[in-house]
Amino acid sequence: MTATTLRPEDDLLLALAAPRWGAASDDAVQKWREARVPMDWPYFLDQALCQQVICMVGRNLVRQLPSDKAILPHMWVYSAAYEANARRNRSLFTEFGRILQKLNRRGVRYAVRKGPSLCALVYDDPALRRMSDLDVLIDRESLNDTGEILAELGYAQGVLSPGGDRVIPHERRTQMFWSVHLNNALPFLKPTSDPEVRRFEVDLCFDLFQKRSVGSVAVGAVLDRARPVVLCGEASFALSPLDQLLDLCLHLYKEATSFLSIAQGRDLNLARFLDVRETIRVTSRGDLDRLPQYARELGADRELYFALYHASLLYPDAIPDELVKQLEPQDCSYLDEYGELEGRTGRWRKGFLDRLFNPDRWIELPGASSIPTT
Repeated sequence: MTATTLRPEDDLLLALAAPRWGAASDDAVQKWREARVPMDWPYFLDQALCQQVICMVGRNLVRQLPSDKAILPHMWVYSAAYEANARRNRSLFTEFGRILQKLNRRGVRYAVRKGPSLCALVYDDPALRRMSDLDVLIDRESLNDTGEILAELGYAQGVLSPGGDRVIPHERRTQMFWSVHLNNALPFLKPTSDPEVRRFEVDLCFDLFQKRSVGSVAVGAVLDRARPVVLCGEASFALSPLDQLLDLCLHLYKEATSFLSIAQGRDLNLARFLDVRETIRVTSRGDLDRLPQYARELGADRELYFALYHASLLYPDAIPDELVKQLEPQDCSYLDEYGELEGRTGRWRKGFLDRLFNPDRWIELPGASSIPTT
């Protein structure tokens, strides 16, 4: 499928959502200013929020654009989002540091995934990326110990009450479904009075692959390769660079094609592709050269191609062409499909870029997700 030409607001958003400001972003903004194109600013703000890049945009507007002239209306909204996220991430780092410290003391083998790891090890400014939870890879044998640690710290599995002051246990059918069909434990939650956070959440994962996935990797081997790092102020462990890139791409594919994620509007956003782009930037050339063979050995080449191909459409200069070509499968028709991991494969009517910037794409779904969450 082909995509329509991006709106000027989308082009500007791509330029402003830059973790590291450079000549390309500067040139794009200068070109926009000289063109004097009428802009739909409510649409631009909505996209900055939907694409989860408003914090990044806010920092760049304040630091990179002239302050003596109005560039876009209500600029304070964007800078306020960046400042609020800085406070939010500090609160999350403090809380998550307590958890990591107790995991270390109990001798639990783990590796931190995504959020804190990306903020600390990939992005130059931790406030650029909005975190939502602490994702931790453990083996299933460590679930009881980890659950006890979280309970000691006030966490419980369930959903927040309407008032947000307590956790209501999940229904029995939800507990059974997740234990049988998914590679994650039900999230552990803890209410908080912190207005920037509202709740702390911990997601325990037992496998990098979904249960319906063709590929597989031994969790013990992944944990053996975990690298010692400092996260949230504590000595801890993160995935090895190669496993981190693999994990990001697998997660991106899962979210982009899952009924549940699509219905909740969290299937596609620029932030996920920026995570891939920035992780590639900090991954050594040797690891990138090993990636295609590593993916084939694990049976993950389709998921990696999905993530890197779409990232290359958005950031062609940041994703190595040769890397994408080496992963390209014979049949690429799956790029426009969804629902495979849930056994309900469907096909999108519109192309990737059209969907990415269309918050109503969920309307195409023929029904609701079969994954219970209550």
